[in-house]
Amino acid sequence: MKKRLLCLLLAVLLLLPLSSCKEDTPPPLLEMHFLDVGQGDATLLRTLDGDILIDAGTDDTQDRLCLHLENLGVTSLLLAIFTHSDEDHIGGADGVLRKFPTETVWISEFFEDSECTRLLISAAVDTGAQIQTVSASSHRKIGDVALSVLSPMGSMDGASVNDKSLVLKLVCGEASALLMGDAESATEALLLEQYDHAQFNCDVLKLGHHGASTSSSEAFLNTVRPQYAVISCGAANYYGHPHGETLARLQSVGATVLRTDRLGDVVLMTDGKEIWQNE
Repeated sequence: MKKRLLCLLLAVLLLLPLSSCKEDTPPPLLEMHFLDVGQGDATLLRTLDGDILIDAGTDDTQDRLCLHLENLGVTSLLLAIFTHSDEDHIGGADGVLRKFPTETVWISEFFEDSECTRLLISAAVDTGAQIQTVSASSHRKIGDVALSVLSPMGSMDGASVNDKSLVLKLVCGEASALLMGDAESATEALLLEQYDHAQFNCDVLKLGHHGASTSSSEAFLNTVRPQYAVISCGAANYYGHPHGETLARLQSVGATVLRTDRLGDVVLMTDGKEIWQNE
């Protein structure tokens, strides 16, 4: 009996340093917050060196987005990236830029003229944000996080507005993510043609065009084979996103599907080696 009690005591003592170590675990190098903005897109990347926002949802969700960013502790943005000129991606951009001091704004040369685009540009100019036009090969390193633009490439003659989206690759140590904007299968095919396929083998895929069947082709998903597939869409949306065909293709590659219409904000974290969901 005494021997058993001694063994139990030793086991408890051995566990104590482990508990102490857990409390001292450093913060993740990168947090990816795929924000619930209804039928739209907004992604907040939190690095140890500052915050990056990719897209800003619709005009209708602008106030909610700004309040949510405030509640997360965002006070300024190192970089705001707007993938293309659709209202469900930039409708809230002017409000965000006026609320949160922003160092740099990335847009593509293929932005179309619209009221939302004019409001975005005006807000950036008025607040002193530096506007940069980017395309394939543009990149920036922020602390432990490397961000590269993979598309658009060349002239993109005849491409749709969606296919002119900025496609972004994010690397943090051994972890990586692809953020597709609204890019569809035509852009996916071009990416697979132009780049080494190893470029696309990523842990996280933010699906193009809210999970529409016209994006996330079988060939592309078989190359990417993501651990997590994130879909930003609104509950019971008019378009029926995500489409059943897309979900079936994701199931066939074994991806864990995370949807903002069902989960609200989706938060993934990495220490540069592993990626986990913060629930």
